[in-house]
Amino acid sequence: MDSIKISVHESDRDPDLTVVRVDGVIDTLTATQLEEVLDKLLRRGRYQVVLDLAGVDYISSAGWGIFISRIKEIRDNGGDIKLANMVANVLEIYELLEFDNILASFDNVNMARAAFSGMMTESAKKKPR
Repeated sequence: MDSIKISVHESDRDPDLTVVRVDGVIDTLTATQLEEVLDKLLRRGRYQVVLDLAGVDYISSAGWGIFISRIKEIRDNGGDIKLANMVANVLEIYELLEFDNILASFDNVNMARAAFSGMMTESAKKKPR
């Protein structure tokens, strides 16, 4: 059975930023759990979200759909979703589906955090492999 573990971290260093660490598989059975976490963040006005996907081996269309369905509301409120630490097979699907035109991907959480601070230039973002 597929399982997912989600942890949410907010720090004093970045008071507007939330890092959501996900471990496991994001598919039709587990996507609702991630959706609930994102919905709670949005209800609290948390619109700067870094999704740390280092522990995610697979994201189904249901999982990708959660990110895409929330992006308009988040951006309308001055925020964004940044993806970080994607493993090779997840990154491959992300690029194949051309989600890199919608959601930015970074090598690590610190680079994604910096992008929110405006400290990172576009050329410093993760390049397609």
